[in-house]
Amino acid sequence: MRLINMGLKGEQVRLDFFGCNLKCPYCIHIRQPFEEYSIDEVIDFVSNSAVKKVFIGGAEPTLQKDLIPLIERLHSMGMEIILKSDGMKPEVLEQSLPFVKGFVLELKAPLEDTAAIEELTGISSKRVEQYVANLKTSIDIAKTRWLRLWVRVIPGYVTEESLKRMLSVMEGACEVLLYQFLSNPDFDLPFAGYTSPVPAWENMESLAGIVAEKVPRVIIVGEKGRKIVGKE
Repeated sequence: MRLINMGLKGEQVRLDFFGCNLKCPYCIHIRQPFEEYSIDEVIDFVSNSAVKKVFIGGAEPTLQKDLIPLIERLHSMGMEIILKSDGMKPEVLEQSLPFVKGFVLELKAPLEDTAAIEELTGISSKRVEQYVANLKTSIDIAKTRWLRLWVRVIPGYVTEESLKRMLSVMEGACEVLLYQFLSNPDFDLPFAGYTSPVPAWENMESLAGIVAEKVPRVIIVGEKGRKIVGKE
C-alpha cells in the first residue's frame, strides 16, 4: 500500500494514500513522495496508537487494491472509520458500507458546469462526463451513512451563484465544509493567479449562510481558524 503519510492527528489516526485518478492542478498530494507498507504494518501502527478513530484519505485511497481488506480489519478492531474519496470509484464506496461510519466527498463546482470541472480536475472532457456520473452515484451511496461534502472555495469557480446551483446536491448531507483556498500550505499550490488565501473571510461567512439554508451544519476553515454555522 502506497502512503504519503501515516500519523496521529488529534484523537484519530490519519492514513493519506498516494495516487489519484484526477490531475487537479492545485493539488500538492499527487506530487508528494510515498512509502510502501503492508496491511499488517498499517494495522500495527493503528493498534499501537491508543485511539479508536481512523481517517482514510490522501490523494485517492480507493485506488489501493487492498483498501477494503484494510477497512475490514480496522472495523474488526472496533475502529470508527471515515473514508474520503473523489467519488470516481462508487463501487469501492459500496463495498465499504458495512465497515465505515461515513464519508467525505469533494464538490469542485456545480456538476453541470463541465467546463469548470475540466479545468479544476485536469482531465479530458470525456472523462469529466464519467467523473460527474460516478460522483453523483458516490454521493447517493454516501448519503446512506454520515456524509461531509467539502468545497475548496476558489474564486471564479465557487461563487454565491454557483454555490446556489450546488445546493440540491448538498441537501441530505450531514455537513458541508467550506475551505478557504490557499489557507493551508499543506493542501494547495497557487492556481488561477491566486498565491495567498482567497476569498476574504467575510465572503466565506456569506457563502456559509447560503449553504446553511439546506444543510444542518456548515464549517468554515481558513486563515482565521474554524467556524461552525448551525449545529455544534
